[in-house]
Amino acid sequence: MATIVDVARLANVSRVTVTRVLNEPEKVKPTTRARVQKAIKELSYTPNFSARSLVSKRSGIVGMLIPDNESGFFGSVMSVVHKAVNESGRMLVVLEAQGIEEERKALNKLLDLNCDGLLLYSRYLSGVEIADKAQQRPFVLIDRHEENCCCVYFDHFISSYVLAKSVLDAGHRHIGIIAGPNDRRNAIVRLEGALQAVEDAALPDTQVVSRQGNYGQKFGETATEEILSQHPHLTALVYLGERMCAGGLKAIRANNISVPNDLSVVSFDSFNLTEYLVPHINNVVFPIAQMAELAAEKILIALKNKTPDLHSVEVKHQVIGGNSLLNR
Repeated sequence: MATIVDVARLANVSRVTVTRVLNEPEKVKPTTRARVQKAIKELSYTPNFSARSLVSKRSGIVGMLIPDNESGFFGSVMSVVHKAVNESGRMLVVLEAQGIEEERKALNKLLDLNCDGLLLYSRYLSGVEIADKAQQRPFVLIDRHEENCCCVYFDHFISSYVLAKSVLDAGHRHIGIIAGPNDRRNAIVRLEGALQAVEDAALPDTQVVSRQGNYGQKFGETATEEILSQHPHLTALVYLGERMCAGGLKAIRANNISVPNDLSVVSFDSFNLTEYLVPHINNVVFPIAQMAELAAEKILIALKNKTPDLHSVEVKHQVIGGNSLLNR
């Protein structure tokens, strides 16, 4: 197993320089840093984070909290964060949690590991509690906006409003909405945004029906089957999650309904799934991978500058056209 001495010898630098590349790479000349990083890669050297912590008072660890990743939704999130953290010479530790108590326990574990910084996709813990526990340790909240916290967030209300408005603008008046869980803040806000678009349009003879459940394909399929059987006159469906849309299209095909000739469909999309559905679904992008990348960038800058960052960033929605929305 390679040691820091081996790396120093191969790169023709001192052990102090190798340590500095690992802990504070910005303080090392680019040419020297590149030589050390090349030696680390060639030797497959794994830093001893415990030893580094004793010397630098830093653990070299960035902690990340995400919800349960059973569906694989957060795979793209962890991938971009891991790449950024790894390139900085640090190690990423990811913990999953469901519900407020699990989130609290996971956050405490990350703090016990003496993480230098935290990336938190927390659905339940308040910003006040997080800030109190983190003390002076820098952290970034992902996909939520809290006062006096560094956040990378997305306006679910406006994006959902825009999605529903696109259906109304196309002339549809009988609309079904398939929404996410009624115990998740962002899912509730998405439904509120879509309903607000209908209310603001104030169009005569408009009828809207909705179903709420989880974001999975199976719920999308069963909810679509139910809503179409009970309301066969609907001309458009709005899916507030792409996996629900994928499941819904299965039910639509099973009922020999043509999209968009018989029924128009629009959806949210988090990771380009709608591009591969048939037909290509008109969608509003929920840029979760971009948000995670920005959050990682902000936490690494905060660690470099050794100061907490309280400047939040909103990532704007993007509308992607497809072949699933027909004007009436």
